[in-house]
Amino acid sequence: MGTLDGLRVVEWGDLISAAYCTRLLAEFGAAVDKVEPPEGDAARRHGPFPGDRADPECSGLYLYLNSGKRSVVADPAQPAGRAVLDALIARADVFVTNQPLARKRALGLDAATLRQRHPGLVVVSLSVFGETGPRALEPAQAIDAYAASGTAWVIGEPDRAPLILPLLQADYQAGAHGAAAALLALIARRRQGGGEAIDIASADIFAAAAGSNGMVYLHYGLERWARAGRRAYASGGPYPYVILPCKDGAVCLIGRARQEWARLVKAMGTPPWTAQPRYQDLHAMGRDYPEEVDALITPWLMQHTRAELLALGEAHGFPVSPLRDIGEVVASPQFAHRGFFRRIPHATLGGLTVPGVPWQSPGQDARPPAPAPRLGQHTGAVLAELGLAELGLAESWLAESGLARA
Repeated sequence: MGTLDGLRVVEWGDLISAAYCTRLLAEFGAAVDKVEPPEGDAARRHGPFPGDRADPECSGLYLYLNSGKRSVVADPAQPAGRAVLDALIARADVFVTNQPLARKRALGLDAATLRQRHPGLVVVSLSVFGETGPRALEPAQAIDAYAASGTAWVIGEPDRAPLILPLLQADYQAGAHGAAAALLALIARRRQGGGEAIDIASADIFAAAAGSNGMVYLHYGLERWARAGRRAYASGGPYPYVILPCKDGAVCLIGRARQEWARLVKAMGTPPWTAQPRYQDLHAMGRDYPEEVDALITPWLMQHTRAELLALGEAHGFPVSPLRDIGEVVASPQFAHRGFFRRIPHATLGGLTVPGVPWQSPGQDARPPAPAPRLGQHTGAVLAELGLAELGLAESWLAESGLARA
């Protein structure tokens, strides 16, 4: 049982943002019906696949994003498919979509139209630029959110091209914000009655996350806004705030207080250069010549492994964090203790280890994770639930979808 048991959610989307939003809701017990086109969600073709052999039922991305949902094949551009989607929405509490705004308007499935027909419905619309403004109708991907928000401009080495965040983080962030906003809207509906239209733009999310950079620009102009390589831009304050190499990888050093710097100096054996006046002003070190101090510290770091540096940090009381690769993250005792990585079953693969949700709460569904659905696996059952079998749509829709009754 979970906090959201009894909540009905309909997902009409593609790839990540809508699927991640509803996966978070499903984690707390919501019943999610995922509406897919006859060819299936694009995530089924994205992979990664076992042995690099494409199989729409074995895509790691799809299986991760859609555990515990039901798959209903329905094309709302066709009469039978539209009847299925309309019936699902009519009984839903939440409708989540990342379909293009132009397509939603053409089909009468935009938030404004849906809210007129279903005043109690919570509609969550996920996109890069949102549903209003001069760019609302532009086709866009996660990379556009990084570019439009200024995020990409301030990431990377100063003398190299800008970087983007990896692994489509804008889509995951949009999904997470959408799930949180949906829960707030449901609380409001309980107190006041009526649903809400929620408009999530990932470009807005990253513009907000880059807020400190925006403040620097607004107050100082472009002359103080530049990429900073190994350190977070505008870390600006006391030294250190940097990622530096060590014997077997790299570590992050973050010290904001003089006593932390003093403890690091002691751990290094108090080298003579640390007594010079130039290295007493931590703000100047962090703002004006951090690379110079990096070069002085790095030889000592290169003498030690990440584990040794972590032990030194614990012994001397200065902040240090080893950088982990993904294999080390999966094997981490900390994540294992919290049960973060979960095993979901799969008919042919046996099972798949996937990340969990980034929080723990008594309201989470305690039942073991359910498998992700096969394409159209629940179409027949849902048609029966909706009463469409009696209306004569079942056979025509299954034929229209290219699905067999079995």
